[in-house]
Amino acid sequence: MTAIDLERMRNMDVRDVDPATIPDIKDIHIDTSLPPVERMASVLQQMNGNPYFFRSGGLVVKTIFKGEAHLQDILEDCLRKL
Repeated sequence: MTAIDLERMRNMDVRDVDPATIPDIKDIHIDTSLPPVERMASVLQQMNGNPYFFRSGGLVVKTIFKGEAHLQDILEDCLRKL
């Protein structure tokens, strides 16, 4: 996944996303026994490669990361706290 891919996904409009292609957050499993990089890769794979969208029940949710931090740093920090 390149920075261009991440930028494209970040700029997607929630109304343009097919809910059938977005996993429900309850189906995302985090294996805390994995090292952080592998844990992040597993989560991204379960999210169909798009860290910006998930479903909660029938609702599509778009996650927005604000600030100067890079997405990878934010995700790694989140995974360390699990």
